[in-house]
Amino acid sequence: MNNLIEKFKGYLKETLGIEISILPWKGQKMLPFFLVDAYTFFELSLLNHPCLLMISKDDFELTPNTIKKQWEQVAKKSNVPCIYVSNTISSYNRKRLIQDRIPFIIPNNQIYVPDLGLDLREHFKQQRERKQLFSPATQIVIISALLREKSEKLTPSELAATLGYSPMTMTRVFNELEAAGIGKLINKGKERWWIFEDKRDLWEQTNGMLRSPIRSRESMKLIPGGKMPEMPLAGISALTETTMINPPLLTIYAMGIEEYRKEKIPKGLRHSPVDEADLELEIWNYNPNTLSEHEKVDPFSLYLSLRDIEDERIEAALEELMEKIKW
Repeated sequence: MNNLIEKFKGYLKETLGIEISILPWKGQKMLPFFLVDAYTFFELSLLNHPCLLMISKDDFELTPNTIKKQWEQVAKKSNVPCIYVSNTISSYNRKRLIQDRIPFIIPNNQIYVPDLGLDLREHFKQQRERKQLFSPATQIVIISALLREKSEKLTPSELAATLGYSPMTMTRVFNELEAAGIGKLINKGKERWWIFEDKRDLWEQTNGMLRSPIRSRESMKLIPGGKMPEMPLAGISALTETTMINPPLLTIYAMGIEEYRKEKIPKGLRHSPVDEADLELEIWNYNPNTLSEHEKVDPFSLYLSLRDIEDERIEAALEELMEKIKW
């Protein structure tokens, strides 16, 4: 936190040529505990205008909707511009905050405070790869937990049986979760339990450490007389099933890398130039069938596979997709 504050001060000095002093905001006593727990609040004068800073205590990136709702709660308690401050921000979140006119400062990246006429866009830096990214096995365990109807305690042996991994792999997964501080790990005799209390909190904690499941894409043509393999819809084809976005020219399906290697080429299909193809096949780091729902890939993997595409139609559809999830 102290490091972020120093970066913030240094960034303002470098970009605006000003030195600032900040003081703890006494008004935070009026805020709900979860906001005080998530942010540190300071007041300052910026270009001779009093402002309030809500500085994120965590490097995990929140969704635009979450940031907006939390910012609105704070703004209601203050009669001065309220500025969201964080270490990192994704391209998608940056666009959404600007669309919603939510002031933010990301040190060494961008200042956006429309009330003060500030919109300084530096060379945008992607979130640093120093941040831990989970292994595919850990990612599929997290997503499988998010898809459950309710939060519950999970064991390596149960997950190994349901997800098709070895008990040793599940042990490594639990070690990853414990090292990252995700949920609670409890030793019960010879068994370990992983417990998480709230699915929305689990997603907020982990989505910054989850990656796109896609390894590669292949254009395919159906062999005359061949039978179409059973594969879940993926990409925009899957997004079309639950949102208002138009379908792509080629229907998109997904297959896990291990299954793809076993078959070399899915039966009934052959590689094809894009202009002659019947479908597009995404090769995933894990088997999408393990988590697929109603003949399409699960919503969390779908979101992760598309979130880095800078297209307003896709961004709007992804937001619609996430809003439909029943937490």
